Amino acid sequence: ENDKHITLHDTKRKEEKTKDRSTARIMATETALSLRSSLPPKGHSDQATLGLVPIELQNGCTEDGCTFESDDTHLTNVIRQHYLAHFGHRDLDGIVSDYADGAVLINVVNGERTTYKGKEDIRKRFEDIFKSHPTTKSTFQLKDVVVDHNHGMAVWSAKTPTAAYPHCSDTLV
Repeated sequence: ENDKHITLHDTKRKEEKTKDRSTARIMATETALSLRSSLPPKGHSDQATLGLVPIELQNGCTEDGCTFESDDTHLTNVIRQHYLAHFGHRDLDGIVSDYADGAVLINVVNGERTTYKGKEDIRKRFEDIFKSHPTTKSTFQLKDVVVDHNHGMAVWSAKTPTAAYPHCSDTLV
């Protein structure tokens, strides 16, 4: 009887995990759509129009082909700096300094959603990322940045010697 209970419980947990992954995909899509709903027309998304500042790209980081939709040039540049400069230089203090004490980072990597709350939780996440994403033989591409009403979303991909992350997003609340 106990074995049946454990099997039923394990099956239920697997079903919940699958449901959570599907929900995460839907939430990421809905977030992107809702952020885009009140942005300026696409014509305002080129780098020159937005006033984006140059960033020194290092260690496999690029924003080639990245699209920008934003109602806040400063925040767009902060997000770019966050991903391209701080991440590219593996600057843990710099990357964590971008977050307020009560910040929330919703990270969707290969369909799995994880929420990080507060600077210490976010710091631990980036420590882990930096350990698994060496500066050589790794790439990071910023694909899309959306900023609307002081919220941001970044879509990105990355490759390391041991893993590939083809479609990922971070929602910055």
